Amino acid sequence: MTKRRAAGEGAAPAPASTPSPRTEEAGDADEEETPTHFWIEPDAGSLDCAICLMPFEAEIYMCTNGHAACAPCCLRINRKCWCCGEPIGDVRCRPLEDLLADMSTQCTFRKFGCCESVRYTERRAHEEACPRAPYGCPLGGGCSYRGLLLYQHLVDDHADAVSHLRTTGGSTKVTVRKREPFRVLVQPGTSRVYLLLNGGDVLGGRSLSLVCLGPRPQGDGVEISYKMEVRGGEPGALAVKGTAPCVRNLEGFQAKKFVFVPDADWGSSGTVTVSVRVC
Repeated sequence: MTKRRAAGEGAAPAPASTPSPRTEEAGDADEEETPTHFWIEPDAGSLDCAICLMPFEAEIYMCTNGHAACAPCCLRINRKCWCCGEPIGDVRCRPLEDLLADMSTQCTFRKFGCCESVRYTERRAHEEACPRAPYGCPLGGGCSYRGLLLYQHLVDDHADAVSHLRTTGGSTKVTVRKREPFRVLVQPGTSRVYLLLNGGDVLGGRSLSLVCLGPRPQGDGVEISYKMEVRGGEPGALAVKGTAPCVRNLEGFQAKKFVFVPDADWGSSGTVTVSVRVC
């Protein structure tokens, strides 16, 4: 009597399949052609400069103890590490630079409608010019507005607190009080918002400067030119002209160009008349 065997029982095992050289080579080629790229959430603060809290850009420097800082901050702290006091600003942090160069992130303002994906090292430059960046109301006083329609908000809700600039030709005159930190100026047609800053950071007087609260104009080399003339209690006029910087907020902002108005010009009324022309 012959005992039946189950199918395959006792049979010689099938040889293991060996990938063909052609298939293996193709797989290796695909791996070599696939670039290594990383994605990072825009709120990852661990990759921001510890001093200015802004995203690192292309150039990152470190001290001998490995503390990193962005290039502008190295100059701001006089090339002395804020953490350990060692010199900083000569040695580049190449590993971190290479890592960030391979990273992409979404624009921080994606919830306001920006769908751009940018290199992490280009994030700061993109967000400074992003047309979907929200702006908060500078007037305060309980106003919590923050959005994309700052110009319209100021015109509708703070009409008594803003001055209108001429769109073409001619200057606009505004009265500035010595103790007010700024005057809000709006420009119909362009829907731009400007702040006439009145700084008390100089001895013996005040510094008046102009800044645009909004994104930079589109296009290479496009700038906002202005001319400002101040008349007070003393004979003659003080004047300055230049290009208005564009900012999202005033935190940490320092005007590079301003007109110095001595205390004597403010007179007994504590005011001066400022003529502003924006081109």
